Amino acid sequence: MGLVILFVLIGYYLIKARHEIIEDLVLTDRVSDKGLKLENIHYIQNSPDEGVKWILDAKEVQFSKDRTFMSFRNFRLKLNPENKPSIQLEGESGDYDKSSSQLHLRGDLQGHTDNGYRILTDYILYSQKEGYLKTDKPVKIIGPFFSVTGQGMYLNLDGETLSIMSDVTTLINRESLPYETS
Repeated sequence: MGLVILFVLIGYYLIKARHEIIEDLVLTDRVSDKGLKLENIHYIQNSPDEGVKWILDAKEVQFSKDRTFMSFRNFRLKLNPENKPSIQLEGESGDYDKSSSQLHLRGDLQGHTDNGYRILTDYILYSQKEGYLKTDKPVKIIGPFFSVTGQGMYLNLDGETLSIMSDVTTLINRESLPYETS
């Protein structure tokens, strides 16, 4: 009698578990038609071959159905190039395409580096494969010794070279200049 009751209980829980699995699969199919939407995410992309690790924190992320594309809102992105100062950017929205390894960042972007520089612009493209940040929008860079404004920017993370494309205005902090006293 005890064995019969035990088998009935086991059968009941197996049927119930199978029903829950089927419900989960149906729910997953509904979500996957539009892709996957998550809130308050922490996403890490580590590419040792490319020498860069980046960390994305965002309030909301939408993944495509095939998970090769994601868009995000209200984000903080930290780029950690190997043996170089890290760069942190915050903004309103962006997207990442895995096939091209490019991040497009938009909306009142404010960034800062570990070595004391700030970057302000409305749009930046980060190309992970080529290792650069680029924009054709107005940009302002503020550092400990100078500030630069202009139209467009190219920052090579590997060589640590910075170019402002046009309409450049530079202000140098007078106290930072070495000068001789006689």
